[in-house]
Formats: sequence, C-alpha cells, structure tokens
Amino acid sequence: MLPPQTPLFCRHVAETNNTLYVNDASNNDTWNTLSEVVEDGVESYLGLPIHWPEGEVFGTLCLKDTKITSYTDEYFELIEQLRDLIEDDLALVYSYEQMREIAMLDSLTNIYNRRALNLLAQQKLNLALRLGFDVCCLFIDINDFKKLNDTCGHEVGDKALIILADTLKTHLRGADIVGRLGGDEFVAVMQVSDKSKINYIMNKISTEYSKALLKEDVCDLSLSIGYSFTNKQKQAFETLLNDADHAMYKNKQAYKLAKKAQ
Repeated sequence: MLPPQTPLFCRHVAETNNTLYVNDASNNDTWNTLSEVVEDGVESYLGLPIHWPEGEVFGTLCLKDTKITSYTDEYFELIEQLRDLIEDDLALVYSYEQMREIAMLDSLTNIYNRRALNLLAQQKLNLALRLGFDVCCLFIDINDFKKLNDTCGHEVGDKALIILADTLKTHLRGADIVGRLGGDEFVAVMQVSDKSKINYIMNKISTEYSKALLKEDVCDLSLSIGYSFTNKQKQAFETLLNDADHAMYKNKQAYKLAKKAQ
C-alpha cells in the first residue's frame, strides 16, 4: 500500500483540478521519477477531474498506457464527453439523495419527520436487540403552546418549535435520533448506558430550552417529558413511543394541576 502523500498522476489532477496529459513520461523530468513510471511502466497518462454538482472534485477519469501516445483533438473530445456523462450520473445521485433527505425532514424544524422517525427508530431498536444495549425514547411536549400561538401568533410559535429542535440537536448526541411528530410533539430516541441518568438528561433539555428562549427573546416555556425503555425483547417502536407518550401525559396533567393550585 502506498503512503498517503506518494506522488501520483491522479493525485495531481485531483489536487490541481486540471486535466493532465503526459504522452512520454520517461523522457519528462517532471514525471519520470513517479513510481507509476519507474515501477509500473506507465509511459502515457491522460487524466480529467470528475466533479460533484456543487463543484468539488469527486475523483478522476484517467487513461494509462505503457506506450508513447499522441491523442487527437477528437479523442480528447470523446474522453471529455465520457467525463460529462459520469458527472451527469453523479448529479442524478446527488439530486436523489437531496430529495430523499427532504422527504425525511420536517420542513419547519429541519429534524426528522414522523415517517423517518419511525423507520430510523425501529432500525435502532433492532440493532439494540442484537447487540444488547438499552434504548430510551423521550416524548417531549411544550406546555401552554396553544396559548402561545393564540396570544403571540403562529410566527412566535414556529420560532419556539425551531428553538426546541435546535436545543435537542445541540444537547443530545449526534447518534441520537431526533424528530417532530407534529404540532409541538417531539421525540428523541437514544442509546443509553446508564438508565439512572435519564432525569439529568430531561432536566438538561428543559434548562437549555429555557435559556435558548430567553436568548431569542421568546417568552419562557416549560416542557412535559415522558420516557420509556426497551425491554430486551423484540418490540415495535410504536409500543415504545406509546409508553413514552403516556408518561408524558401524566407529567402534563401534573403540570396543569400544579398550575391551578398556584
């Protein structure tokens, strides 16, 4: 295996983002010491950079020969057309990935939507069953969200939703699955190593959300959060989600009773 910085024709093309044609490498002082020339007998090299749609270099299209060459303009045009076909295919792949990503994301908060959440969470549960780790589902609901919309307007309500999504993405791990079911209902699916830390995690989310609302000059809101854990048996994500939803509802009712008693 070659060291990472070994001089290569293709590396030069990728790094300079330019076409390179060397037709008589062994008699060219710039290239005749390359291992490809000395050890592999490459005498002729033609390489073109291949680009992603946004312009970054994806790789190279190259032709190597052990004989001296003299390619015509028509030949160069043919190779360039082949490169263009490859770039067109990359553009299709890129567009497909973008469309698939858009289809999986909530348009307002830019986190996973219900469809993607169900799919990805079930995959995590299946993996957890095989590897033996615990998964926790958090069901998160904003208290008095309807009142916020009614008194401050939907623009402020949308801002509160976006801030909660950003809070979850910022303070949970990258491997955790964060999604919005709809309205002000959010879900986080996490791999956990210590179940006793779940209260700390929920308090952290609530505290950081309040801080973010204050920073963005949105009225302070609290959260009702419920949780559930996997049971070491094969189970549907909907079951885990429903258990967390019921736990959240109990906390929501306790919040309302406490508010009435004030």
